[in-house]
This record gives sequence, C-alpha cells and structure tokens, in this order.
Amino acid sequence: MKFFQLVFLIGLFTFVLHAGDNPRSIRAIRIIDPPKIDGHLNDSIWSLANVTTDFIQRDPDEGQAASERTEIRVLYDHEALYFGCMFFDSEPDNIVARLTRRDNEIESDRASIRIDSYHDHQTGYEFTFNAAGVKVDILQYDDANREDESWDPVWDLQTKILPNGWSAEIKIPFHVLRYRAMPLDTAEDVWGINFLRYISRKQESDRWAFTPKSQSGFISRYGHLLGLRNLPEPRQFDVLPFVLGKQRYEPASSYIERNQKFLGNAGVDVKYGLSSNFSLDATVNPDFGQVEADPAVLNLSAFETFYPEKRPFFIEGTQIIRFTTFGGGQGPGMFYSRRIGRAISSEEVDVPAGGKIIDLPQRTAILGAAKVSGKTNGGLSIGVLQAITREEKGIIDTSGVQYEQMLEPFAHYNVLRVKQDILDGSNVGAIFTSVEKQLRFPSFTNGYDWNLRLDNNTYLLNGFLAFSHTTNPDNDRVTGSAGKWSFAKTGGEHWLWSLNADYTSKKYNINDVGFFFSPNDIGYSGELDYKEDKPSDVVRNYRIGISTHHRWDFDGANLFRQVALNTDLLFTNYWFLRFGTGIDAGLYDHRETRGNGLYRKPANYFARVQLTTDSRSNVVVNLAQSIGGERSRGMISTQLGVELKPESWMEIELESEYGIVRHLEAWVDNISLGGTTASIFGNRSTDEFNLTLRSTITFTRELTLQFYSQVFLAKGHYDKFRRLISPSEFDTVTYTGNPDFNRQSLNTNVVLRWEYSPG
Repeated sequence: MKFFQLVFLIGLFTFVLHAGDNPRSIRAIRIIDPPKIDGHLNDSIWSLANVTTDFIQRDPDEGQAASERTEIRVLYDHEALYFGCMFFDSEPDNIVARLTRRDNEIESDRASIRIDSYHDHQTGYEFTFNAAGVKVDILQYDDANREDESWDPVWDLQTKILPNGWSAEIKIPFHVLRYRAMPLDTAEDVWGINFLRYISRKQESDRWAFTPKSQSGFISRYGHLLGLRNLPEPRQFDVLPFVLGKQRYEPASSYIERNQKFLGNAGVDVKYGLSSNFSLDATVNPDFGQVEADPAVLNLSAFETFYPEKRPFFIEGTQIIRFTTFGGGQGPGMFYSRRIGRAISSEEVDVPAGGKIIDLPQRTAILGAAKVSGKTNGGLSIGVLQAITREEKGIIDTSGVQYEQMLEPFAHYNVLRVKQDILDGSNVGAIFTSVEKQLRFPSFTNGYDWNLRLDNNTYLLNGFLAFSHTTNPDNDRVTGSAGKWSFAKTGGEHWLWSLNADYTSKKYNINDVGFFFSPNDIGYSGELDYKEDKPSDVVRNYRIGISTHHRWDFDGANLFRQVALNTDLLFTNYWFLRFGTGIDAGLYDHRETRGNGLYRKPANYFARVQLTTDSRSNVVVNLAQSIGGERSRGMISTQLGVELKPESWMEIELESEYGIVRHLEAWVDNISLGGTTASIFGNRSTDEFNLTLRSTITFTRELTLQFYSQVFLAKGHYDKFRRLISPSEFDTVTYTGNPDFNRQSLNTNVVLRWEYSPG
C-alpha cells in the first residue's frame, strides 16, 4: 500500500487540472419507435433529433472550418443508440467508396463515431464506416494510445450515395457497450463522444470535438453526449459452437516420418454479460483455424522471436489484462497469452541417432479457458483469466520400437489484473500470475504499474516494478525483479522529449506466462524531438529526433552506447519519407556466447531510408533500403511493397525483401574442449528472401475471399572458425561441426467468409 500511496502523492503533487472552454455537447433524444436502418434519413422520427455540425479541420488546414458540411443526429430507446449522419459533398461523383473486408481501413471516404461510455477519459469504442458501408470497430484504451482491433460487436449500418453527398444510419445496441450502472430515475448520465470525417480526394480530416496537434490526448478531449436516462442493464448471451475438419500433410525429412491424416474437432465459445460493465468469456477447445499463419523469420540471435497474439479469445478484453513492461504496447509484458496453447516445434524433440518422429502435435491443446473483465462505477478495472492445457506427447521410432516423449506437461494458468483510475485520465495497477505444471514447483509473478498524465496531458509519468519467483533448470527456487521509470513531454507545439531508466536483475524470469528477452542489465535512454505541423510549399509536416541509449550488466560491463537520428517527412503530394541512422559503440555482449562469458563486440553502424507514395492512388509503392555493418563486414537489405487497387472491390498487396550479410563475426557453438566449455565463433554470410502476397476480393460486405501466402528462403555459410579465449582474443581451432543452413518455407491461408446474419 505504501507504494500506491507514493505514486498517488507524486501524481497529486504534479497534476494540473484541465483548463479551457467546456467541451462541445449534443443531446440524445429518447424515442419509442426506432427509425428504419436503411441509409435514408427520411423517417419522420429524425425531425425530433437535435442537429450538430460545425466540424473543424485537423488536416490539411488545421483549425479551419471543414470544407464540406456534416450533420449528426442522435436518438435512443430502451435497446440502442441511433445515429443519423449526412455528409454533404460538392463533388458527389468524386466520393471514394471502396468495398473491402470488415476492419480493413482502406483508403476511401469515411466517418467515425467514438464513444467513451465509461466517461473515464481513457477507454473508447470506435465505430468507423466508409461510404460503401464497410465497418471498422476498434476498442481503444490508454487515451487511444493502444487499441484492440479484434473487437467485433454486432451493430447495424446502412449507407447511401446521394446527389448531394452520402448518408448513414447506425444502430448501436447498448449491450455491445460497457457503462456505469445508474439507478433508475436519477439524473441523466453523461458519456464522452466525438465524430470524425475523412474526405479521401482532399486528404481532409475533420473533427467535431477538435484538439490542436500541439496538445496530446484524444479520448480525454471528447465532447459530451447528454440526455441519457434509465439505460438498461442488458444481459448479452452469445453461444458460438464450431465443427472443424482439417487435412494435415507433413512431408518426410531426415528425422520426421511422412504424415498424412484427416483431423476433426469441435468446441464452443460463450460470452455472457454479467452486468452493464462486466462480462464473462469462456471457451472449450477453442478453434483457431482462421488465424493467419505466423510469418517465417530467420532468427540467429540469442533472443526469442516475439509473435503478436492473433487468437480472438485472448485478444478480446486485452485492454484490461495487458501489463506492458519493455517495448511498445503490443510488446513484451507480464502476461504473454501465446504461452497458453503454444506451438510445438520438432526442434524440441530429443531424437536419437537413426530415429524418426512418427507423430508430433502442432500445438498444446487448450482444454478450456475463461475470463471475467470489466470496470466498476468507481473506476476499478478487473480482469481474471484461467486456462487449462493438455499434456502433449510426441511419438518417436527407433529401430522399429516406438515410444512416447512428453513435450509439454498438463498446466494450469491464472492471471489477475487490477487497475484503478485516479485524478483525471491517470491510473495505477497491479498484476498477479501463477503457472502450475506437472512435475515442478509453481511459478509466481507480480507487478505494479502507474500511468500519470499531468498538466492537461502535456506530461506523462509512467513505469512499473515487477517480481518473479520461479524454478531454474536445476529445480531451485529463484527470485528476481525488474523496473522502469519514464518521464516525457508528450504535448507541445514543437519540442517533445522523454527520459527513461530501467533494470532487470540477474534472476528475473517471467517467461512461464510472460515475455522478456534477457535479464541482468541496467540502463537509461533519452529522446529529443522537434516537430512542425504547419505546411510549407514542399513539406506538409515533419519530425526530427535524436536519441541515446546506454546499458551495463550488474558486473559493470558496458553493453550499449548508442546514438541515433530519425526523421519523418510528409510532402505536400502526400508522399512519405523516413530516414534513420545511428551507431552503437557498446563494448561487450554477455548474451552472444549463450551464457559462456563476455564477448568484446565491434562498434556497428546502421542506416535506413523508406519512401511511400500517395495512399490515395490505385498503385501505392513502399520502398525501403537498409545498410549496416562492423569493421569491414556489412549487411544490406532491400524491401519493396506494392499495393494494387484495380477495382473498388479488390485489393492486392505484394511485399518482397532481399537481404545479404557478409562475413559477420558471430557465435557458432559451445563445445567441450580441454575440460572447459569453449565458445566457437566464425564469419557468417547469409542470404535471405521473403515474398508475401495478400489479397482480398469483396463480393458483398458480408461475403469476402482472403488469400495469404508467404515464400521464405534463407541460407547461411560459416568459415574461419576460432575459439574465444578472452572477451577480445581468439585463437585458431579445428571445428568439425557444420552450422551451415538452407531453409525453405511456404505458408498459405485461404479464407472464404460469409456473415449470413449479423453476429
């Protein structure tokens, strides 16, 4: 409790209340007979609604009145909110109306309704739609700095192209929103609300509740929706059963037997609204068959590859359960849901010489999982998750004798996350996790975080402290900790900056249910940016930043001494240029030897330039070039992406990348030599090629065909082997291993999706 009191006092001492004019407001009118949702605003009931207009440009002419008139009306009844929208246009023949799949924000004329039904200035529901009637729904949180794109509620929408513009009618049921439970016959509730409009041909962004670019914050800047009384407490109850058939084929290799079989599966997902602000999600044997395959990557580093979560059950409600530690909002944290039901690789199997894998499960089966999440009237967010996974075994054949090998034990996962709103737009929170697996002691972690917005959202003070209590490979109990502190200026007309410090102790380990790269380091970083948002004759806006990053391990070895420069420019023709360069003169790497001491690394440099053409065009090109190296060794990578929009209902994206590395000094292997463990290094040369194709054909808004395919090729060669005898010295050695590799991969997904009825 002392920790939370300290954080609260810091925030209270430095916090300054919002200043300025009262926010804009619109009053919703209660009705009995709802309008027909057909896109035409000709129902007489719309004449009862108040009309709001006077949108303000954010781009291209910030602060000026919108170039085209917009009118919004709001009604509600015992079941839903209703929005009537008229988007006038002086050139209706030039309205861009493209068909695409749901949640794909393709370049087109569009509008958006944003609702802060908790009115906590942090959480917002986004309902975006384009002139062709395509829906995008996103759950935003942390004042819109983070979001959940997987959120797909059931709401009704119809649009119409008219001689004087385009119109839209929207019905948003109360049961898809979460809001404070209000006693009947009390004073009206107040929600946050905003309306946005985008005119494609003009690249014009308009807002109803306007915020200058010099001010940070988004949800906290919403206007007010008034007039809401006696709202229902709906009990949403959705049951989604599934039956799955799958043909699985695995070609033979040197240690895997050819495998071909048909698999069947069945399960069910359940969602139940416990109240207007809490819900229960449960799944039995969940179906992840429509989840796009992870892209193949070449990872030759000492770190695990981080893959973002794509499975709907774990994504939904993530704004409450997520606890970020290092990296961006989607990056490493105390809870990494992909530990549950993780993929199983053939590299985990101990195959004796001459043996073969007869059967290998693709992933750990989730027997069942459930979570409860929501937010109380007092601003306390609560998320509880439990999951049980099955024991998984592979079948090995050795000289005609088959036996089982356990690859993943039966496991039980528990996560509790709480977060309390304080002050205005700030919060403090905690997380507690446990993982119980057969044949080992349970693992426990706990963490505490704070996110304080100060001086009218101009400054941000945030950070965390985390602790782990786990078991090492020798079955000994170990305890570790980690922490981060950050203070940043996030609002202002030109200058922005941040100061950061963090550490991870030697025995910190949260990887049973969380994700982090490596322990044992401490460091600080800082960044200074200058931005200009007022257009000139050539550049519409730009941003230049310089950053520095220094790190050491707890034995005093310097790991990083990095300085970098980054620049972003948006030209007046809406081409985008990004350039970055830097150098790392850090002295040592304590991870490259895979735990066998320090390695004195050479200084390395890097540079990258990226150019993207106007996104309004039917052909959009993205070109990026990267170079880097150390001493006389180097790398170069070229990326080319092309987005084609041959028709208003068709999209094709083609991305390719080719990279080469020549004579990079790199770790090869740790071997036993002369009674000690020796780290073998060599010069590594690699060639890597990646080709990815994504396409969508939209027959109607409810019927789409999606195609994804990736070809990945990588080969590597090592030579000039040598033994590391001190951090900066090598001697020659005879190494008989063959670390060379040649990898090929093909991933393909084809999904035909028909939404025959909403939800």
